[in-house]
Amino acid sequence: MQQQSNVTNGQNQNSILVLLLNWIIILGVYLLIRIVFIVLGFHLYTPLLGGLLAIIPYLLGTIYLWKSCNQYKIWFYVLAILLPSIVEKITLYLFGSFLYNLSPTNIVEVMETIGNNMPYVNFIKSQSAQYLINISFFNWTYIICSIVFSLACVLFLVRRKK
Repeated sequence: MQQQSNVTNGQNQNSILVLLLNWIIILGVYLLIRIVFIVLGFHLYTPLLGGLLAIIPYLLGTIYLWKSCNQYKIWFYVLAILLPSIVEKITLYLFGSFLYNLSPTNIVEVMETIGNNMPYVNFIKSQSAQYLINISFFNWTYIICSIVFSLACVLFLVRRKK
C-alpha cells in the first residue's frame, strides 16, 4: 500500500513539473519573440508580431507535451495550453487599460484604444518607449485566433493520446 502511494505521489510531482516546464517554455518563447522583434526593428509590423505570438509559443508547448508526456487527461492539457493563453489575454488587456488610463470595465473603449495605437497616457509617455512596449497587435482577431489555436493544440494532444 505504501509503495502504491509513493508511485502516485511521484506521478503527481512529475505532472506538476511537466506543467511548470511547459508554462516556462510558453513564456520564454513569447518573450523571445518580443525581444527578437524589438532588436530587429520589426516591432512596428504588428500583424506579423500578433500572428507569431498567437501560434509559436503554444505550438512549441504542444510539441514539448507531445514528446515528453505520458497519458494525461484533458484537464491537464487545458491547464498546460489553454490557461496560459487566457492569462496572457487578460494580462495584455489589463496592461492596455492601465497604459491608456481607462477603466477595465469599459471593454469596447479599451480594445479600440489599443487597436488604434494611441499614445500612452500612463506610466510611459515617451514615444520611443511606446514602440518598445507595442501592444497594438492585441485585438479581437488576435484573441479569437490564439484561443482557437490553443484549443486545437489541446484537441490534438487529447486525440493523440487515445
